[in-house]
Amino acid sequence: MAGVKLQNVTKKYGNKLAVDNLSFEYKEGEFFSIIGPAGAGKSTILKMIAGIEPVTSGKIFFDDYEVNALSARERNVAMAFETYNLYSHLSVYENIAFPLRAPERHEKLSKDEEQRRVEEVADFLGIKRLLGRKPVQLSGGEKQRVSLARAMVRRCECFLLDEPIAHLDARLKFSTQTALKRLSVKLGTAIIYVTHDYREALGLSDRIAVLRKGKFEQIGTPREIYNRPATDFVANFIGDPPCNLIDGSLVSENGKTLFQSGNEFSIPLQNKSIAAAQKIVNADQDGEIRLGIRPSRIKVSKERTTEHSFKLPIYAIVRRPEGAVITFELDKCFFRASVKGPEQYGMSEKVWLDFDQEHSFFFKKTVKISK
Repeated sequence: MAGVKLQNVTKKYGNKLAVDNLSFEYKEGEFFSIIGPAGAGKSTILKMIAGIEPVTSGKIFFDDYEVNALSARERNVAMAFETYNLYSHLSVYENIAFPLRAPERHEKLSKDEEQRRVEEVADFLGIKRLLGRKPVQLSGGEKQRVSLARAMVRRCECFLLDEPIAHLDARLKFSTQTALKRLSVKLGTAIIYVTHDYREALGLSDRIAVLRKGKFEQIGTPREIYNRPATDFVANFIGDPPCNLIDGSLVSENGKTLFQSGNEFSIPLQNKSIAAAQKIVNADQDGEIRLGIRPSRIKVSKERTTEHSFKLPIYAIVRRPEGAVITFELDKCFFRASVKGPEQYGMSEKVWLDFDQEHSFFFKKTVKISK
């Protein structure tokens, strides 16, 4: 097991900048996830750690030992990809056992020990019954679990998992996530996990790094990432429905400071919110700020509940098993509130809204929002 550290790592493909001067340190035994949209550079980071891709500049360390000059074989890491990369002429058993038989790994296992290791990981992932089959006889989800088993069968410094369960159905995905978490705890194994699915990252990780265009927007615990997003990109990327982002400005009225967006949306701010908003205004020359609030932090009611309540008509209601998402329209954007008991509300009905300012954020504008 090893700690992994990237120090000012950059990767270019020709003139294209894929990873931009990244630094982070993985702590031994934690489950560390890297999330971001397609093309953000997630897979490139794993490939550089594994030695599949050389860094353009910067250094990679396992513990305190620099590994830039080591080949992929010398780094003793296991990697599972979104693509299966199985050997079609070998059985499932032989595919999983393949890394154990590679001479450069120096495993030198007895036949019984090899069988025990293969069957253990196959049972762990629910594919023990498939060991005698060939890849052509497997479904896509089964192939993906075989690919994951081939990586997990080894005793290595670090597991690098690149969207390893992307093609599994919901039931298998949950059971495989459970298996991965058990593996991490059981072996104290280093796991760096790449995904575009924030739910996976929040559910599995000890820490999460949110990547955008080759740079980290934020690194933190799942709770920090969800409850205290550092940027509007992080707030918008994490959550379903995503965090509401509303553009506006600070105005003074009757001795109060208000956040105002267009003509119909204006809320008086509490002292803590005023201080947070003023920091953004002072740093931004155009004076505009972006309010962020999660749909679950907006209270909807038929009656006015506080002096800060305001009234808007319902634009749309989308039913969900646990309640509904109610959409409201502003001049420049829509915003949404998550509620229980949606049957009490009707389309176009005017309702009272309250924003939980203890759980609202103010950001510089870095992502485009539209209606």
